[in-house]
Amino acid sequence: MRPSGVRRRIEELRRRTDQRESERPDLALGRALAWFVHGCASLGYVDVSTSAVIETYRTVLAQLDDPAQRRTGSRWEQTVLRCVELLREPMADRAADPYRHAGRDDAVTSVLVKVPMEVLVGRSSWDAIFPMACRNAAGGLLDGVIAPYRAVGFIVSIGYWEPPLERGLLADMRDLRVRYEDEPDARSILEVEIVDRLRAWLADRGE
Repeated sequence: MRPSGVRRRIEELRRRTDQRESERPDLALGRALAWFVHGCASLGYVDVSTSAVIETYRTVLAQLDDPAQRRTGSRWEQTVLRCVELLREPMADRAADPYRHAGRDDAVTSVLVKVPMEVLVGRSSWDAIFPMACRNAAGGLLDGVIAPYRAVGFIVSIGYWEPPLERGLLADMRDLRVRYEDEPDARSILEVEIVDRLRAWLADRGE
């Protein structure tokens, strides 16, 4: 049984996470990259509109040449930027005209899902969606562009679809999310646990 006030705590955590991230405008590009890949993963399970993902892609493009944006040069950042570049040609028309993607276009959806999977995971089969989401959340967190609670939320939200792979990581993230929401006094310690768990998961995969 969870302590009373779960909804209130979650709403407050979301506000605090948004505020925490907004305090670093120099990391807006990194956050947009993380949200973009997360959107592509969600799109693989038909859990988000194609137009929403394209809007995030357009946000990334708009920030690429902003000299105020901090670049980390990390493997995660370089990998996601590679996805963005590979999508430039197939997404050119829709990225240029926001009114052209009001509905779901299966051809566009396929490209948005498959390209990031191939780049981040090395394959584009259905079972690569969740590992892609996990790599993105872990990379964005270790780069410092998203908060620990955001990273956990990214993984758990995609895990709603009960992916066949990475069940151990999903179970750990679900547990950490609940503890983070229910134990305010332990959040600083839990943030370290989240970072350590995701860093270890990446290390197990040679990353």
